[in-house]
Amino acid sequence: MSSIMDFGDAQHLSELRIVLMGYRTAGKSSAGNTILGREEFDLKTSAQCVRRHGEVADRHITVIEAPGWWKNYTVEKSPEILKQEILLSVSLCPPGPHAVLLIIRVDDRFKETEIKTVQDHLDLLSERVWSHTIVLFTHGDRLLDTSIERHIESEGQDLQWLVDKCGNRYHVLNNLNRSDDTQIKELLEKIEETVAENNGRHFEIDRKILQEVEERRRAEEERAEERMKRMQKKRENIRSQMMRGVGKFDTWSVGSSAYSSFGSHSGVSSRSDSPFSSVDGSNLQKRCNSMGLPSPYMSGDERSDTMSVRSSAYSSDTAEAEDSG
Repeated sequence: MSSIMDFGDAQHLSELRIVLMGYRTAGKSSAGNTILGREEFDLKTSAQCVRRHGEVADRHITVIEAPGWWKNYTVEKSPEILKQEILLSVSLCPPGPHAVLLIIRVDDRFKETEIKTVQDHLDLLSERVWSHTIVLFTHGDRLLDTSIERHIESEGQDLQWLVDKCGNRYHVLNNLNRSDDTQIKELLEKIEETVAENNGRHFEIDRKILQEVEERRRAEEERAEERMKRMQKKRENIRSQMMRGVGKFDTWSVGSSAYSSFGSHSGVSSRSDSPFSSVDGSNLQKRCNSMGLPSPYMSGDERSDTMSVRSSAYSSDTAEAEDSG
């Protein structure tokens, strides 16, 4: 099995535009760093497309990394924002990418369940994208002495289907051996051959599709803005209620302070254990007796019992008075 046929009309392009696609953990960011020859892509997962530029092998290279999908998730299970980013990725390098690199780990078994996952996510861009797609195997160091051709044959019909779907276009990268310039030069040449296969044309997504994506995105942004406004209004209401509560507390505090001031001037102590205590205990005891109040020196339970007894006695006296009337 050969990699890509040599085309006599393949031209050396001074500019190449590339989009990286694939499932999460496939190695898209590492592949982008290897292509550009430096650490341009953060290895952390991003929910949005990332665009980087560089000068490589006498070419100006633009690389777009699209967010990855979950390996076993069908396109129906993928979030809407991911599908929108996949669609937008090819518009971030106008007028369009020369090639879409579909990233696959060479040490991952490509199974039948993944055929639908890969196909449906790329089909978001239309069927035409497959004629511009190259399978890029990462973690090439795991092959050891096995050639990529023998590896594809040994993996069976599922991986063979993918390679055939991409017009038998594939390449392998060893991200641990970036000093090997030949692997990147060969990749760029294969991209130029892909352009030649497409009569010198790059991939361009249907403008109507992009317009629909932009409209959906604007609608979502407007809904998000409305949610933010509602949340801010809710916070303001809560803050206003809290401030009113603080105002009531301050009023209570002022009243409490006035009571304490009165107590200190009238000889009533503001001690928490007995607010009716005074310096002159005998006078306070007499005053309470004359008013029919329990002793201020009683415990809470004793005062309650005393008040209950007196209340009962008052009720009894009143009943007798009513009967005698």
